[in-house]
Amino acid sequence: MNRSIALLTLLSFLFCGYISVAQVIPDSITIVRDKWGVPHIYAATDREVAYGLAWATAEDVFPTMQENLLAVKGRLCEVKGKEGAVMDAISFLIGASELVESGYDTAFSPGFIKVLEGYAAGINSYAAKHPEEVLLKDVFPISGKDIIKGYILPFTFMTNVHFDLFKIFKNQLKDQSVKYPTGSNGFAISKRKTVDGKTYLAINSHQPLEGTFSWYEAHLVSNEGLDILGSNFPGGVSLFSGVNDNLGWGHTLNYPDFDDVYKLTMHPKEKNKYRFDGKWETLRVRKIKLRIKMGFIKIPVTKKFYWSKYGATIKNKDGFYSIRFPANMDIRGAEQWYRMNKAHNLMEFKQALEMQAFPGINIIYADRDDNIFFICNGQFPYRNPHYDWEKVLPGDTSATLWSADYYPLDSLPQLLNPSCGYVFNTNHTPFEATCEDDYLNADDYNSTMGFQTVNNNRSLRFQHLISQYDKLSYEDFKKIKYDLGFMKPVYSPFLGDI
Repeated sequence: MNRSIALLTLLSFLFCGYISVAQVIPDSITIVRDKWGVPHIYAATDREVAYGLAWATAEDVFPTMQENLLAVKGRLCEVKGKEGAVMDAISFLIGASELVESGYDTAFSPGFIKVLEGYAAGINSYAAKHPEEVLLKDVFPISGKDIIKGYILPFTFMTNVHFDLFKIFKNQLKDQSVKYPTGSNGFAISKRKTVDGKTYLAINSHQPLEGTFSWYEAHLVSNEGLDILGSNFPGGVSLFSGVNDNLGWGHTLNYPDFDDVYKLTMHPKEKNKYRFDGKWETLRVRKIKLRIKMGFIKIPVTKKFYWSKYGATIKNKDGFYSIRFPANMDIRGAEQWYRMNKAHNLMEFKQALEMQAFPGINIIYADRDDNIFFICNGQFPYRNPHYDWEKVLPGDTSATLWSADYYPLDSLPQLLNPSCGYVFNTNHTPFEATCEDDYLNADDYNSTMGFQTVNNNRSLRFQHLISQYDKLSYEDFKKIKYDLGFMKPVYSPFLGDI
């Protein structure tokens, strides 16, 4: 049976001897694969759909699913050597496991807990049925907590925290450059600007073709109101972007100031003591013990990190530095995506966004009522305006220690149904997400949020192309989506020629 293209119905499961009813169909789960191999998963409840999603994903990319789970357990190095050790260390450094263990029981609604349990049961069942595919034998069974731990690392990377982490490790904090990505586009076109009177949405988030941050496509349907076609990262319990009968959305990375770096003032004599508000505090020492695969053997390595009042702390040749960021303070992002999956209109979609559980990422949205919407989303703390938050901050005062209390959603850059009939983002400034007449004013937003103000070739190119049309046909829409052209180079003090 060619699993990539086979139509897997309930009867084929039973008569082909593929799996047993008790293991993969706990009540009534049907998985049908289309000609591209995409699983369409049907069940009575969301919990059962999650079970089916876990099983279908494991059929296709079980090694990839396991990689994220292994990283949060500090075990990926036993499979992928030095490359895995980096992910293990980052996951430990940011405190992903501790965060989930302390907050899991109170963070989620009872309904979403059932979804997490269903997904965990699905992957555990697959692992039990296919032990030869398990990378490390003592990892399973997993729990809902393990699944949520697997979300913390992607959110950390999606909010660009790793750039500053690597600068601390390499003692390169004087380098203030920002590395913007080469991909990810999203745009929504109102029917007022289309020839056929239909609303268009392009979801074009560029991710790797393989690995833990690659897209996995699926269609999820339940009798509890779930009916969504889209994609997630392998291990996600719902979809991260996609469409249902009423609406759709995509994501692009954004680049405000999502993290802050602090230089600690250490005691001249006493080890691991740092000054804070005139007193000496003690760093919490945190050790991770790794067994790094090197050929046929595993080498034991112990790495030492620290934790201050500001958060994760690293020692380099220049001293001790702490890094503080929302991505390792909130574990609810998985449920916000789940609620977005179940939204049927703009009001319900915005209600999901009101959770404000995403530490970052833009959203481009459209629906059948011809609403088009863009928001530069994220968790932005109330920072003391007397400090330059783009530079290394003094780590000896509560004046720079912000709390996990964030600006409300309506204070973020966003556009709903602008007059020119389109919104878009290509990882560029959120203030120019539509035509010039409807640009947002950067002065209307708190400067400590650190929103970018630069364009890139893709944003300039999109504006150039769409300005040629009073109204677009669907063919015009596709031409813009697949365009590979370049604009005349424009000089940016941040990026050079773009």
